[in-house]
Amino acid sequence: MDTLDLMRTFVAVADTQSFTGAGKRLSRSKALISKHVGELEQRLGVRLINRTTRSVQVTEIGRAYYERARALIAELESLEEAIKAESGQPRGRLRITAPQTLGEMELVEMLNALRQHFPSLDVEVFLADRLVDLIGEGFDLAIRVTTLQDSTLIARKLCDVRLLLCASPAYLAEAGTPRRPEDLARMNCIVDTNIRWRESWRFGPTGKESVVRVEPCLTVNSATAVHRALHLGMGVGFIPEFAVARDLREGRLVTLFEETTVQSLGVYLVYPHRMHLSAKVRAFIDFTASWYAPEPPWLKT
Repeated sequence: MDTLDLMRTFVAVADTQSFTGAGKRLSRSKALISKHVGELEQRLGVRLINRTTRSVQVTEIGRAYYERARALIAELESLEEAIKAESGQPRGRLRITAPQTLGEMELVEMLNALRQHFPSLDVEVFLADRLVDLIGEGFDLAIRVTTLQDSTLIARKLCDVRLLLCASPAYLAEAGTPRRPEDLARMNCIVDTNIRWRESWRFGPTGKESVVRVEPCLTVNSATAVHRALHLGMGVGFIPEFAVARDLREGRLVTLFEETTVQSLGVYLVYPHRMHLSAKVRAFIDFTASWYAPEPPWLKT
């Protein structure tokens, strides 16, 4: 096998910290992955990886080799795509991941517009509310709805999304409309565990918030499920604005204490740092940024 293929194999092992994970990424057996890494070590005359029965650890010299090899592979891939895209059209398969509800309610419309603009670009989407390891699981980019933490990844903010406290008119007609946040303690409350404050609902400006402790009648890790529960009149619950914007405009749901529920999250594009982004990744970044500017699509009538 040529050195470049051996280098790709080693980078996949270092990324995933696993021969099995590298094998899945490259569609090769675990035994073949191990053999190719051993062949590369023999050619270089150094040990790149320390193997045990339970773990794979990159050596110090292996880490230095990994950083250079990964940069060279990224540069080569960018060059290959530039040569192939003589028409100026990005092409190939783009792997992205996004939160479940955002993907189901908003993302498909954008991807349809993207495909019309770049017909040679194929998109594979993995929807999950967990924090996906972009490098280890082989994704090009992620869209994340979050309060962004420090990361070695590059993040580009697309917009903000408010968290709104909502209920159906039918539920409020039956249970009564709360006059102050403290009244929520006696109501049926729906909690999305993806929202970090969960049963401690917050009201008021940042730094001067009041906290209302609620007893949930339903706890679920899905904004889609919260959306359905609100429609069914099960109670009140916090939910991202993109999931309910149309319902609010058409009167199927209403907001409560909107003037004091100022909690919001950022919507970000996140991707690994590379010296040169591939044509397909750059096209997706630019298209997505324009899609969310000057205001997100759920606020457009």
